[in-house]
Amino acid sequence: MTKMVETANMDEHHQQLYESFLKYLETTKSLQKFNPNLSAPAYQGLNATPLGLCAFALTTFVASMYLCGVSVPVDASIGVVMGLALFYGGATQLLAGFLSFREGNTFGALAFCSYGGFWLSFGAIHIAAFDFLVGYKDVSVLNNALGIFFLSWAIFTGLMTLSCLRTNLITIGLFFSLFLCFVLLSSSKFLQSHQNLQRASGAFGLLAATFAWYSAFAHLLNKSDWFFKWPLFEIPHKQHEESSYIITKL
Repeated sequence: MTKMVETANMDEHHQQLYESFLKYLETTKSLQKFNPNLSAPAYQGLNATPLGLCAFALTTFVASMYLCGVSVPVDASIGVVMGLALFYGGATQLLAGFLSFREGNTFGALAFCSYGGFWLSFGAIHIAAFDFLVGYKDVSVLNNALGIFFLSWAIFTGLMTLSCLRTNLITIGLFFSLFLCFVLLSSSKFLQSHQNLQRASGAFGLLAATFAWYSAFAHLLNKSDWFFKWPLFEIPHKQHEESSYIITKL
């Protein structure tokens, strides 16, 4: 008899909890009608794209100035670039990549995390404390190894260029100029630090940095109450599909 009473009390208690839960759901739904953003995650309104692009642009700009030999000899030490490579182009760009993942921006996350990793690895290679270059006694072997390193990034950047062909002209220009920068820099290393090729790679690096800065502030200011809109020259998808359909029919 006692067990039956306890069971009845438990069932009544569960029923009360269930009814309280239903009331909570109804209250939440009614609040969402007045404030649709109530259930939205706190990071939904964030935009990590300007941060990632600025981190990439500034680091690439400084490194490219060294490659071009502007104000410094072409063969000068790039120690100043290493601080940017580790903390701004590297760590900050990685942070932007992680935030892009949370925003659902897969392309941005891939780009920022990858090039953030590039700058971190590039900085680590040239920082003596890591001792990555100790085993290279022959300069020609080191140049060939760096050539392979930059060639792999040229391949990756080429694939990224193909992936962004239906975005906008600024993004396409950014990745294509960066692709040429890596190709020329890799060729320079394979030819034992060919200075003219190195200068040319720096020129395309400066162009990539310019595109990145433009895109960063376009994303930043176009979502604010700015005086005018910065055009990104979007690729019209619908027209592209129609033209492809016509070409296929022809």
